[in-house]
Amino acid sequence: MSFAHPLYLWALLGLLVPIAIHLWSKKEAKIIKIGSVQLLSESKSKQSSSIQLNEFWLLLIRMLIISVLTFVLAKPKWNSRTNTSSLTYLVEPELSQNKNFMARLDSLVDGQEIRLFKKGFPIWEYDKYNSQVEIMPDYWSLASETDMLKTDSIVVFTNGYAKGVRGARPETNHQIKWVVIDSPQTVDRPLIAYQNETDVQLFSAVGTSNKVEVYRTPITLGSEYVLNTTGDSLRITDKENAGKVPLVIQKPIEIAIFYTDSLANDKRYFEAAFATLEEYLDREINVESKLDTVVSKKMPSDLTIWLSEKPVPDSFNRLLVYKKDSVANSLIEEGSEANTFVLTKRISAENAMEQRLVENLLDILDVNTELDELVSEADIRQVTETELQTNFKTSTAKTPQLGSFNLLPYLWVLLFALLLVERLVAYLRKQ
Repeated sequence: MSFAHPLYLWALLGLLVPIAIHLWSKKEAKIIKIGSVQLLSESKSKQSSSIQLNEFWLLLIRMLIISVLTFVLAKPKWNSRTNTSSLTYLVEPELSQNKNFMARLDSLVDGQEIRLFKKGFPIWEYDKYNSQVEIMPDYWSLASETDMLKTDSIVVFTNGYAKGVRGARPETNHQIKWVVIDSPQTVDRPLIAYQNETDVQLFSAVGTSNKVEVYRTPITLGSEYVLNTTGDSLRITDKENAGKVPLVIQKPIEIAIFYTDSLANDKRYFEAAFATLEEYLDREINVESKLDTVVSKKMPSDLTIWLSEKPVPDSFNRLLVYKKDSVANSLIEEGSEANTFVLTKRISAENAMEQRLVENLLDILDVNTELDELVSEADIRQVTETELQTNFKTSTAKTPQLGSFNLLPYLWVLLFALLLVERLVAYLRKQ
C-alpha cells in the first residue's frame, strides 16, 4: 500500500481525544430520600469521579471514523506487482500481411509475445491475416505509447519508411530495438493525368528504398489510353501499368500585375519568371500587366501582384504585394493574412537568382496539388535503425511494473456509513 499524501497520517494522533473523553467519566449520584436534612451529620465527601472505560462500542466507532477520515486525506492505493513479459515483439501491420515473414518470425521467437505495431498494440493471431489497407503508422508517436506495455524489452520489426518519421524524437521508458526490413522492391506506377488545350500528360512515380522520382510523359488518347465517359479519369490498358488514374483538366493560369512607373523594372522580372514557369510546367500562363491607375473591378486571376505604394484593393484572393522590409531575410515572405505574400525588396538580377524568384512563385501558385498527395503513395524511402532510435529514459529503466488499485471511493462509503452508525448509537445511548 502507498499513500499520495502520507503526512496526513499524523492525524491518527487524534485517536487520543475520544479515548481520553471516554476514560474520564463521572459516577452517577445515589439518591436517598429522607424527611429532613437536620438529621444529616456533616461528613467529608468522597471523590465522585474515576478513570474507567465507558461506552466501549461508541468509542470504537468514533476511533474508526477518525482513522478512516485520516486515510481519506492520505489517499491510499493498493499496489501489486503485475506479470510482465521478458520480451515483446512488435510488427508493422504491412509486414504482418507477409505470411512467409510471419511464419519465419513465429518460428524464431519461441513463444514470445507478438503484437502489431499499431494503436493499442493488439496481439497478433496466427493464421489470421487482415487484407484491408493499413494506415501508414507514425513510428515515433507509437513508440511513445509503448510505455503502456508491461514488458522488459521491445523489438520492433518495421519497413522504416521515411514518411513514417514525424515530429520530435520522443522519450521512452523501454529501450526499443528497431529492426528495419530491407525492401528490394521498386514501385513504378502511374499517378495522375493532366489535360490542357494542347495535349495530355501522364505523371508517373518510381520509388525505391533510396529515392522517389516523378516522370512526366506526353500521351496520345487512343487504344492504350482511354477516357471514361465522364471525362474525369483515364484508363490505361498497357500490360505493365494497367489500371485507372484520375484526369484533371488544366485551365490556363491567370496572372494580374498592377504596377507604378517606378516599379516597372520589377514588373519585367515577374513577366520573365512566369515565362520560365510556363515552359517548365508545360502549361499556359496568361500575364496581364496594367498601371495601378486603371484598377476598376475585381479581375479573375489566380494571382495578383501589386507593385505600388497605393493601398491595395480588397477584391483580390491570392495576393503578392510589394512592401519594403530592410530586415527581411527572404525576397518573398508569407503575409499576416491567408493567401497573402510580401515582396520585401526590389528585384535585381542577383537576388532573383540567389533567392530563387521562380521557385517562390511556383510555391505561391500551388499548382498540381493532387500530384503531391499521390506521390507519397510511391514513396518507399527507408531510414536506418539509428534514425528511428528514441531517447531512452535511464532513470526509470529499473522501476518495477506495478498495478495500483484506488481505495478512495470505498473509504468514502465506509466513512459515511460509520457516521450514520455513530449517530444512531449515540441517540440510543443518550450520549
